[in-house]
Amino acid sequence: MKDQKLEDAMEVGTWLGRRQAFSIVAGRCSAADAQCLRELRESKKYKSMGLTWEECCKQRAGIHRSSAEAIIRNLEEFGPDYFVIAQVTGIPAKEYRLIQGSVRNHALLHAGEEIPVAVENAPRLIEAVDALRRGAAEAPAPPGDIAADAARRFAKAGKAMQTALAELDELRLMRLDIGGRMRLQSAIGEAAGKLRMLDMQVKV
Repeated sequence: MKDQKLEDAMEVGTWLGRRQAFSIVAGRCSAADAQCLRELRESKKYKSMGLTWEECCKQRAGIHRSSAEAIIRNLEEFGPDYFVIAQVTGIPAKEYRLIQGSVRNHALLHAGEEIPVAVENAPRLIEAVDALRRGAAEAPAPPGDIAADAARRFAKAGKAMQTALAELDELRLMRLDIGGRMRLQSAIGEAAGKLRMLDMQVKV
């Protein structure tokens, strides 16, 4: 049992010795680093060193557990090619999702060209990813995204309107001088006018 624990500890040390710290700002983590982290988590050999997974991440890999989990998720969702492209271009996972359909068979497809995903192709990858990101940003949002965005905006507008009405009502109850009452009346009239205009535009 002791020999096995020693062997496991040495193996963990070998894995973690690949780097003193994984420098895991996502764009700097390599696919090998990500695979190492996943293997370490799934094997649970860090327990042979008397550590929890969280302690292993912090004390031995030099990163927070949440960062390690995010890296492993990226590996499982995108595969190794993501880490090469992220290292070269700095693209975050959120934006990579918009262009990942252009990555096939370890190559980035752009303008009819297949660019092998490799560090030596950095200039071509940077140019292609930049073009794909711009194209994704300019593309119309899917209906589901529009509905979700509208729901968020409705909630935000409703909350803001409730806050504004409550403030106006509190002002109404205050002992305002003539100038204050005129300002309040003007603010209410301006708001009512804008609401009527919006209502007319919606009905058109």
